Amino acid sequence: MHIRKILFILILCLFIVKPIYITANEDTVNWTYIHAEVLSILEDTIDEENCTRYQKVLVDITERDLSEQIEVENIINTASIYKIIVKPGDEVIIVVNKTDDSIDSGRIYSYARDKYLIYLLLVFIGALILFGGKNGLYSIISLAICVGLILFAFFPLILKSINPIIVVSGISIIATFATLSIIGGFNIKTYAAIIGTIGGVITSGLLTFYFGALTHIQGIGDEDVELLSYFQKGYNLNFRDLLYAGIIIGALGAIMDVSMSIASSMEELYENNPRIGKNKLLKAGMRIGKDIMGTMSNTLILAYAGNSISMILVFFLYNRSFIQFINSDQIAGEILRALCGSIGLIFSIPITSFAFISICKPKKNPYNTSKRKYTYR
Repeated sequence: MHIRKILFILILCLFIVKPIYITANEDTVNWTYIHAEVLSILEDTIDEENCTRYQKVLVDITERDLSEQIEVENIINTASIYKIIVKPGDEVIIVVNKTDDSIDSGRIYSYARDKYLIYLLLVFIGALILFGGKNGLYSIISLAICVGLILFAFFPLILKSINPIIVVSGISIIATFATLSIIGGFNIKTYAAIIGTIGGVITSGLLTFYFGALTHIQGIGDEDVELLSYFQKGYNLNFRDLLYAGIIIGALGAIMDVSMSIASSMEELYENNPRIGKNKLLKAGMRIGKDIMGTMSNTLILAYAGNSISMILVFFLYNRSFIQFINSDQIAGEILRALCGSIGLIFSIPITSFAFISICKPKKNPYNTSKRKYTYR
């Protein structure tokens, strides 16, 4: 029965996602990116005056439907820190102009990394199934749904000029119900975790809006935002709302984790001691939450800090003062992201605990009318 419910949720998400994805990708491109292996370097020259290195490379195309050898060029800016200098045996991605059955004007785009990333993904999936068993499989399914919602619903919708806050709110609700239902099943534990997650995300979102308005954060600190502004579809985006949506997505996973941990722990306590009272159960949930709170808050803040190392180093290298540092749009945005996400996580603990004891309705023990316990049926 549980598998049928999972399949129902998957089909429902596919019906939601598929039409959005199709309508959001109307443009076509002429350039094709294909896999190849470097056979030899035919020419390798350096122009020191113009800081350029030119390689003429013979590659063997390794796609299933293509098998031929072509010559492509590799132009390297020697003044840039990002350089792709190839040698025989390297696996690369080349970008070519493909017309009918002929290929011409090709160049090297990047190293071929996808194969090894897929290997790493398989290790991740294998570890989940090996140590998690059935629950590990459910985790993979829920993760696939969340990633699919973000890639095929969130991004296409905001590129169609729909407000990112509305989109991320809908996706957060769908992802929460799908993920927690698949992992925990349909029971009191899952319902409490869903309520706690939604409550924590709402708290995080409200704080983000309020303090984002007070600090006048514009969400334009990232260099990728400037790149977006050069595109016709990207120019009209509300970058501040994009920042807010990113904060909510970033906090969602951690808040779901905490809410399910609290609800699951309280369920275990009840299963082992059915006569435990509501007050004791609530206090136990809050005590468990206090232990989780510290480590998960550190996880969020350290994750955001680790993602901002390069940006923080720039401030140190320029010898900026603390006033300049703390008031820059980039740093203030990251602080807002870390703190609002952590506060939402903290609030999810009491919300989940109260939700759990509120949903569990006491009834008389049929074997002993003087005792009362909670039911999950």
